[in-house]
Amino acid sequence: MKAKISRYVLGIITIWVMLFLYQTSQLPVHMPEMIGIPETRNYQWLFIILVTITSILFIWLELYTIDDARRYYGNAYIEHQPTRNHKWLMFGVMFLALIIFLIVEPLVKTPMPENEKMIEQSMKGMPILTAYVEIVLAPIIEELLFRRLFFVFFFKGMANPWKRVLGIVVNGLFFASLHTSLLSPGMWVYAVMGMIFATTYVTTKDIKYSIALHFLNNLISVI
Repeated sequence: MKAKISRYVLGIITIWVMLFLYQTSQLPVHMPEMIGIPETRNYQWLFIILVTITSILFIWLELYTIDDARRYYGNAYIEHQPTRNHKWLMFGVMFLALIIFLIVEPLVKTPMPENEKMIEQSMKGMPILTAYVEIVLAPIIEELLFRRLFFVFFFKGMANPWKRVLGIVVNGLFFASLHTSLLSPGMWVYAVMGMIFATTYVTTKDIKYSIALHFLNNLISVI
């Protein structure tokens, strides 16, 4: 019990520190607004280069942290890999679930979350930079942090199907809380999205598949 509490505390601290560093690594995205550059489109490639460098450094830190944490707190359920056919089957099922979600979501009269408003605003001033960050960088960074690292520290006993479901739900709510307020009407959008990504990772046990699904989701959203 003491070891479990210690793992949870360390997991919470590690993830929050990584979240802070993630935000720091994305500062080049906000630099045009911070330093007051009027014609931001002329400087997009400069900021793309800067955010690429900071993101690569952060991804390296993520991979190092995950590898280090796995040595002490490896999740045996996740480490036991299924066949490639099983992975592709589950990816296909979750891709279908994502498509259904994207069709149903506009039919539900939900106010646009603040995060989406900010992205739309950024697309007007810096379309290439915003699309690059949202489609390419965000899926890699967020899946490594919100899924891969999260499930190293939490919900290790996922051989139990109820624990798997609980882990997926909690992960979805955690994902939503970092994109909008849990009390906002649009919270459910990010919660369901997070649960779809979490289910993809938990069923394929391969972060590449949840990254790919996250990439497709953001690509469809930006387009």
